[in-house]
Amino acid sequence: MDYAVGDIHGCLDKVLRLLDVMNYDPAADRLLFLGDYIDRGPDSKGVIDLMLRLWRENPANVFLMGNHEDNFLTYVRACRDGEQENYWLSEPFFAGGGLATLQSYALRRRQLMHPTMHPEVVEDIPPEHLQFMAELPLYWQNDAYLLVHAGVRPGIPLERQYENDLLRIRRPFLFTPHGLDTCIVFGHTPFREVLWEADKIGIDTGACFQARGYGKLTGLCLQTRRVFQTR
Repeated sequence: MDYAVGDIHGCLDKVLRLLDVMNYDPAADRLLFLGDYIDRGPDSKGVIDLMLRLWRENPANVFLMGNHEDNFLTYVRACRDGEQENYWLSEPFFAGGGLATLQSYALRRRQLMHPTMHPEVVEDIPPEHLQFMAELPLYWQNDAYLLVHAGVRPGIPLERQYENDLLRIRRPFLFTPHGLDTCIVFGHTPFREVLWEADKIGIDTGACFQARGYGKLTGLCLQTRRVFQTR
């Protein structure tokens, strides 16, 4: 079976439970992760460690790029280039993203308490983590589905889509038929429950958010469309 998994955002405990709930068997199943493994949650480093283990156990597993991985790589490049500002750690992103990731990689260092550049933390990031994130593809498709982190710009062929749209689009994708001859499974935009539309399925259910009915990590079996969730 093929199982698509929504945005994890550092929630290692939830993805481990989800694998159990789905009864994932690396010899028989394939996992397709939609990106946003890091930021906001308590253990981004642990999630990337898990993704690497799952890839080694089953190289057929698929790991897509999310906008948060793209932001993280931009931050790393900024540190190495000596830049002093980066939006990944500035409002409004500070409250919901990058600092939690840096803290998960900086356990040997002092606590990071404010959104400033911390180039020394880059030294704590394992090279295999950076390589994993740098090589993530933007989409995956088969005869029935297109999987992408955020969505597509309606009316444009897949081969002409802009990377920024694949990683970050909300409107008009959410409210307009996309026009591609496939069903798109996507994350990026959190919903309290799985979004079911004729041409799209949204499975980001806000794993890292605890208020207002969110807080679930969702897996979707592509063959049966059965939904699996953990809190």
